[in-house]
Amino acid sequence: MKQETPEEKWRRLQGDVQQGILDGYPNPERRGCLDGDGIHALARRAAQFDDTIEDDLHWKHVTHCSPCYAEYLEAFKNARTRKPVASAE
Repeated sequence: MKQETPEEKWRRLQGDVQQGILDGYPNPERRGCLDGDGIHALARRAAQFDDTIEDDLHWKHVTHCSPCYAEYLEAFKNARTRKPVASAE
């Protein structure tokens, strides 16, 4: 077996966890789901490394709801690729 670098191992494990959430929490009735704005707000907070997100009940829902988590991952990817607004000073 090929030796993984720490970064490769991190990415593999992160992908495994993400796939587990995407597969493990179906919610076809979308009970308790946030609207798109709520998911985008969580994604922005996570992209800004806001540690208080872990105590947010909405975050707990997203991490236990496959459809919301799929939306979150896309919103998070977009939030991470946006450039910060330049200051007008």
